[in-house]
Amino acid sequence: MIKWFKGGWFWLLVITFLFLAVIRLHDYDRVPGASHAEELLYGWSGIHLIETGEPVSWSTLDYPDENLVFDGIVGDKNGVYLPAKLYKPWVDEPPLYSLLAGGAAHLYGDDREMVLPTSHTRIPSVLASLITLGLVFWVGYHFFGFWAGYMAMLVYGVSPIMVFGSRLSVPENIIALMTLMSLAMMPKYDKKPSKWMAGVWGVMAVIGGLMKPTGFFIAPLMMFVSARKKRWADVLIILLLTLAGVGLFVAYGYWLDWELFKTIVEIQGVRFAGWTGLAYIFSSPGYDIWPMFDGWYIFALLSTLFFAFKSKKSKELGWVVLFWIYWLMVAVFSGTEQDMLPWYRYPMFPLMAIMGGLGLIKFLKDVRFVNMALAVGLLLSGRYFLHNAFRPTTDPNVFRVVYLLLVSPSLINMIWPREMLKNISRVLLVGVILAGAYFNAKYIYSAFSIDCESITCPMGPSTWLSEIRIPFFWRWLTVVR
Repeated sequence: MIKWFKGGWFWLLVITFLFLAVIRLHDYDRVPGASHAEELLYGWSGIHLIETGEPVSWSTLDYPDENLVFDGIVGDKNGVYLPAKLYKPWVDEPPLYSLLAGGAAHLYGDDREMVLPTSHTRIPSVLASLITLGLVFWVGYHFFGFWAGYMAMLVYGVSPIMVFGSRLSVPENIIALMTLMSLAMMPKYDKKPSKWMAGVWGVMAVIGGLMKPTGFFIAPLMMFVSARKKRWADVLIILLLTLAGVGLFVAYGYWLDWELFKTIVEIQGVRFAGWTGLAYIFSSPGYDIWPMFDGWYIFALLSTLFFAFKSKKSKELGWVVLFWIYWLMVAVFSGTEQDMLPWYRYPMFPLMAIMGGLGLIKFLKDVRFVNMALAVGLLLSGRYFLHNAFRPTTDPNVFRVVYLLLVSPSLINMIWPREMLKNISRVLLVGVILAGAYFNAKYIYSAFSIDCESITCPMGPSTWLSEIRIPFFWRWLTVVR
């Protein structure tokens, strides 16, 4: 029995998880905004495939003119709409995630000729993200202890980039979940390898790959893990299952239009990648096609780099770093160079959250000036996002004074070392973490209200899931004039 399961820490965990789950769900259909092209890519394909037997969606690839079935505005120009060129059959991607997103829209009776409501098409992603949120804690706890898991869950739950990205209806969010599931199996496989685990990894690669070819990249990583254990039969199992998945994708293309499928796959295979790709990923934080300077995300990234550079790592930390660097390379190779397509980075986000949690613990143990300066400068960034044309951000002089006051005890401690100054800095750091988490949570919960105050923002119908609120205390998370 887990010792903390019956104690107060268990209820702290449950309350925190429920709080983070609610702010993740609240207004999930409104932020990111409606009529998101990347989401409609899959939703339109899926609902057409279900209702007509042939996928139809937009594409920027070089389709023949005879496959163009629509060129214009989809939706209501006075409401939710998207300019698009629609092609039939659409063979850009495999069908599995399209069937999930489009299937949700179909169950709600949505019109396939219109912009599909995000409250429906995002259901697969947001539900998967709740499982990922819990699994972030589980992996952190089993690898590094309760507080590491708790802090990792906090990072994943209040980083605006990680939260808003997990709402977007794209297959990478399911791939991120399966990546974390694969990582969670590592201790058991390391202790007692078995063929059934290899089979599970192979099936994950098939499921991920039939959502988007990027998902097939689960296989090489897990084959490498098996090869390090000299488990050649396991390597073969993963390989054969993955090849079967690739075969199903090819069969799907053959069934639709073999010549068109070959042409589109060839175009996809030469997507531009280059030497600035890695630098671009590090310098362009975001969940959508524009940068977002989320300090918690940056803190998680810096923590990840710190632990990656450590020469002496625990076995568990080595696994997390291995998975992160692998998916970082996949993002560099798959994403277009210097093109903001951050969903290719989504499988890295849970791994970064785990190492961000470890970074918070390290800073709490070591409250030296450098750590305090970084923590204060990054973890309070959510205060900026609470401003708009009607709500000012922090006055520059107030910002300077508060920043200096928060780091002063650790700076003075460098001249006159005192345990009392360290304790004061530690208390201040706890306050910074709590305040930063609150600012981020308030922004995530009220982002639509803040961004659209006194202006018109297009939105579609809601569901009870997107209208869920924090009981009693929701007013503390809303903005009032």
